[in-house]
Amino acid sequence: MTARVHHFVSRSPHPLDMKPKPLSIRTLDGRRPHRDDDVKDRIRGEFIEMRGFSPTLEQAARLFDLSREECGGILSSMVQEGALRRDIDGRYRLP
Repeated sequence: MTARVHHFVSRSPHPLDMKPKPLSIRTLDGRRPHRDDDVKDRIRGEFIEMRGFSPTLEQAARLFDLSREECGGILSSMVQEGALRRDIDGRYRLP
């Protein structure tokens, strides 16, 4: 008796094998947003979503998966813009 072997040929790649296509996001004036803008939007959303959220720089860097320097620069710029405030204890909060 002979065993039959079936070979299946997939016509399209498996979804998990496909590489994601980069998003082509543009602002209203047609320019591509800067990465810092995306990160700021994500950070702003976290502060709004979690009222009372007041991380230190180290906690924020871990949460947002950023280096301490990059996170510090972004948080500082958000403080200058008035989107966040930095308390005397070094914690960042909504104004």
